[in-house]
Amino acid sequence: MKNRSIILFAAGIMTLFIWSSCTKAEKNVTEQPTNELLTTVQLKAVNTQDPTDTPSAKWVSIPGGSLDTSNAVLYLKNSAVYDLSVIFLDESKTPASDITADIRARGNYHLVCFGISGALSLGIVPTDHDTNSPSLPIGLRNRVTTNLIGTGNLEVTLHHQPNVKNGDCAPGSIDADVNFRVHVD
Repeated sequence: MKNRSIILFAAGIMTLFIWSSCTKAEKNVTEQPTNELLTTVQLKAVNTQDPTDTPSAKWVSIPGGSLDTSNAVLYLKNSAVYDLSVIFLDESKTPASDITADIRARGNYHLVCFGISGALSLGIVPTDHDTNSPSLPIGLRNRVTTNLIGTGNLEVTLHHQPNVKNGDCAPGSIDADVNFRVHVD
């Protein structure tokens, strides 16, 4: 009878040990990734029918420095299809860091959204997706179709959405929110 009590006591201690180990592991999983420090947003496009047509645009704001939107203009051809990449950099340090790969690696927590205004008619479809089930767009790579000649603004926002990403731009916080001028000729 005494041996049985010792075995039950040891089993109880072992169960308590296993249960407390699982609880600690779960706490580590719920840590939220922080927002990225982004100073520069670049757009790089490649015309799918003319690979020599490669327009790009760049928006820069260094903390403690100045805002540079002089190159934040994108020139596209009418009735064309472009593969558009969005690139995020941290140029607050030397050398600059390309944050795009980190965003792609944590695609389940990020979504790039686009807002179109003015006399601009673009179709934008994300071509990259995360590993959520079902998979959701990330928006670092996109297919852009120009529909009409015109000029307007393209707002690019990077949404930070840990544990709330659902394919919509509303949840989470914003890592970047910039505007590019777009001319379609």
